[in-house]
Amino acid sequence: MKTLADLLRKRVLFVVGKGGVGKSTVATALGLAAARRGRRVLLVQMEATERLAQLFSVRMGGEPGPRELSSNLSLLRIDGMSALTEYLGLVIRVRRVLRMVVESRLYRYFVAAAPGLKELMTVGKVWYEQERRDPTGGGFFWDLVIVDSPATGHSLQYLRMPRAAEEAFGPGLVRREAKKVADLLSDPARTVVCLVTTAEEMPVAETIEMYEQLCHLRLPLGILFVNRLHERVVASAEVQQWLVSLEEAKPAVRSLVEEILRCAREEALWAETNEACLERLAARVPLPVVKLPFLFTEEFGLEQVEVLRELIERQLGVRVIGTGKTAEYRWI
Repeated sequence: MKTLADLLRKRVLFVVGKGGVGKSTVATALGLAAARRGRRVLLVQMEATERLAQLFSVRMGGEPGPRELSSNLSLLRIDGMSALTEYLGLVIRVRRVLRMVVESRLYRYFVAAAPGLKELMTVGKVWYEQERRDPTGGGFFWDLVIVDSPATGHSLQYLRMPRAAEEAFGPGLVRREAKKVADLLSDPARTVVCLVTTAEEMPVAETIEMYEQLCHLRLPLGILFVNRLHERVVASAEVQQWLVSLEEAKPAVRSLVEEILRCAREEALWAETNEACLERLAARVPLPVVKLPFLFTEEFGLEQVEVLRELIERQLGVRVIGTGKTAEYRWI
């Protein structure tokens, strides 16, 4: 898995990692990269948040189904309860009976108590979307489904549940459905799992654990995205020497330069921390790495995601010829 072309020719791409490291940003950047190449992309979010919709100034509202974000890129939010209700709708054709079932207290108790049922149905919905056919042409409706997964521990529950359900249930409907999903997740021709982290102590520790768990589950792995990296222009020790040398400067000049140098020292310390964490990741997570910088901006939005998209394309082998709408994307 060395190029963006390798990554985006899969049917399903899971983006996983610790909460707050930029999973949604990376998932969106990959979706934009695929959409610009003319692929129809479904971006799936497993959490009830408006974050991705807000990037594109789109309101999801309470309506089920995908919402178009931009050309060739749509967003779908999935939760276990709604996925199960949708599945029952395929089985129970009479709407009155379906409504009686899903609105009953017994049904809600069952869903809440059944271990892993919501996780199984959520990933089952992903399977359904990647299998969905275009009614006008017979091919797949989506060329690529990108899943913006929840935080590390919950992601593992989603990814391990289909195989666990297949092994736990005897012959019958549940086992057959679970096997379909489990086979998709473990198929390297159709699925890839990418990890996202920041180069800091806690996220790196979780990433190493996540990598080991994914290897244990025998899931196909792709790229490690290391987000929000700081660049070291000078060493923190040098900055400290400069601060000492300012003692003889005029007070007005000294206060201004001291503030600048303090910022430089903070950036240098962050960069040194990042470098140490990158070394640890290289030793424990042997995956191709894409490095993404910390973007200093007052408000993070779609413009910044586009910057990261371009950096991902450069690092994973895309040559851009021309600009704007006439730009051509050629894979190296």
